[in-house]
Amino acid sequence: MDDRPGISVGTTACRGLPVTDLRYADREGTETTGRAGIAYRPVDAVTLRVAGYRGWRLPTLNELYRPFRVGNDTTAANALLSPERLTGVEGGVTLAPAPGVSIAATYFYNRLKDAIANVTLSSTATSASRVRRNLDAIRAHGFEIDAAYRPGPIGVQASWSHVNSTVDASAAAIALDGLRPAQTPRDQVSATVDWRRDAAAASLTVRHVARQFDDDQNSRSLDPATTLDAYAAYPITRALVVEARAENLFDETVEAGISSGTIVERATPRTLWIGLRYAMR
Repeated sequence: MDDRPGISVGTTACRGLPVTDLRYADREGTETTGRAGIAYRPVDAVTLRVAGYRGWRLPTLNELYRPFRVGNDTTAANALLSPERLTGVEGGVTLAPAPGVSIAATYFYNRLKDAIANVTLSSTATSASRVRRNLDAIRAHGFEIDAAYRPGPIGVQASWSHVNSTVDASAAAIALDGLRPAQTPRDQVSATVDWRRDAAAASLTVRHVARQFDDDQNSRSLDPATTLDAYAAYPITRALVVEARAENLFDETVEAGISSGTIVERATPRTLWIGLRYAMR
C-alpha cells in the first residue's frame, strides 16, 4: 500500500527548473446511486413508463490537478472540487400501433448538484482566464422522441431531443445564475434510412445540432451544423465482408470551440474508412 500524499510537480521545458511543487491531502467519502422504474401496459400497443434515479461523478484528474492553455485562454485546475450529484425523474409512453412501427416519447427533469464548470475570472476580446469550480446546480428538463418504421428490408429511424438547461449559481459565480450551460444545444435531431439483406447493408444518417454557447458567460456561440454519414457493407464470401464508412460526407464545418476570441476549433471533418471484416465459422 502506498500512503504517500498526492503531489503535482511542474518544471520548465528547457532547463527543467521547478515551477510548481504542490501536495494534496487525502480525501474519502461515500456516495449512493440507484434507479427505480415501473412500466405498465394497459393494452398491447401502449406501454406507460416512469422512473426515478440518482447518480454521481467524481472529478477527473485533469479537473482536479491539470491546468491547460489554448492560445491565450487559460484554465486552472481545482483540487478542492466536489463530486457531481444527479437526481432525476422521467416519464413516457411507447406506442406500437402496427407491426414494424414504434414511437416512444419521454419527458425528463434532472438536477445536477455541484456541477463542474469552467468559470471565467476575466476576459478580453482576445483572451480569457478560467478556473474549474462547482456550481450550485444545473437544472435541465425536456423531452426525447424516437420513432422507427421497418416494413421490410428498408427501415427508417428518427429522433429529436429538446433540452432546456439553466445554471443555478451564487457567490463567486453569481454572474452565471440563470444562464445556459456551455456546450449544451437546445435541440438535436437525427434520421436514418437503412437497407439490410443477409450480410449486405447500407445506410444514410443525417444529424443536426442547434446553436449552442461555447463559454459559461454565453458570450460566444457555436454555429448550428448539419452532417451526413454513410455506411455500406458487401459480402465477398460468406465469411469476408468489405465495409466502407463516411463521416461528415459533405465536409460541413462543425464548430467545437472558440478560443482567444478568433480561433475556432473544428470537429471531425470529412473522414472515410474502408476495411475488411472476417468472421470465422
